[in-house]
Amino acid sequence: MNHIWSVLCEKSSIDTETNLLSLFSCIEELSVVVDKQKMEEKGGKVVIPANFQLVSFWTIDDKEKDHNLRNKVELLSPNGEVLNQFNKSFDIKAGATRFRNRANISGMPIVGEGRYYLKLYQVSDAGENLVAQLPVEIKISYKILDKNKQ
Repeated sequence: MNHIWSVLCEKSSIDTETNLLSLFSCIEELSVVVDKQKMEEKGGKVVIPANFQLVSFWTIDDKEKDHNLRNKVELLSPNGEVLNQFNKSFDIKAGATRFRNRANISGMPIVGEGRYYLKLYQVSDAGENLVAQLPVEIKISYKILDKNKQ
């Protein structure tokens, strides 16, 4: 299987009549408000409550047989630390010449401002092959929340 493209977006939709894919709110940068005290209490790491989809498109050379696509996704901080990781597996029946997959991601751990990377690997018995590296700039506005007003 050959990886063609991947996009990080807020949501996507597939039209049932035409099978056309629409991507909504593609993500390159996020501006978030973080409670500075809460972030310090959690060791400098917080999870922002945002939902994303990682949408990928693949082509298949041998349509005569069934395939299993295994992926690994890593979220890396600006200093290269792996903050989150998950694996997905997809069974693809014979006859398919292309394949789209959507992986839902709930929440994003952050450790400060900077460029984060979502890395997508194709996994096989021979190892892992990096097929996409998606940058996301995180900009933070720090707030100190008054506990008496909560």
